[in-house]
Amino acid sequence: MNSLEFCDRYLPDYWAERDLQLLIQKRLQRWWFLAAPHEVVVKTPASMRRIDISTWLTVYEVKKWLTRDNIFHAVAQTELYTFYSPKLFWIFPKRRVVVGLAPTDPSEYEQATRVARDFRRMNIEVIFLNEAGLAFEVPEIGSALLIAGIIILVAAIAAYFFTKFL
Repeated sequence: MNSLEFCDRYLPDYWAERDLQLLIQKRLQRWWFLAAPHEVVVKTPASMRRIDISTWLTVYEVKKWLTRDNIFHAVAQTELYTFYSPKLFWIFPKRRVVVGLAPTDPSEYEQATRVARDFRRMNIEVIFLNEAGLAFEVPEIGSALLIAGIIILVAAIAAYFFTKFL
């Protein structure tokens, strides 16, 4: 689906970046027990910054149009956010995701997809919502299952040693 069709289908006539952010939050709230998306204010030495959407595992930066320049700007913002925001288990930085609509101009679209491909190689996910749809992958689901499995394994090993040596 192209960007204009996506806008007609999911967004109001006069929409802003905030409308797109709320649409993504609603999508993530379907998994509220895992994602719990919300806005977060992060304090940096220079100023206070607002993360568009933050979950326990991921920082989402929402841009209205993902042009080449907007992608660079969003990636820089996520770098700041992950540096200053709390980490998972105080060790692991949060995953970085940039979300928005693909540009309608063909040359801008080509530039944006090339830049997005480069950032994906660096483990920074760039999602063109009109292409991925609202069913884009939510990393918290797989991670929650992995963490639950590790906890169960540790508990089983502890229970085994507890019963064997006592």
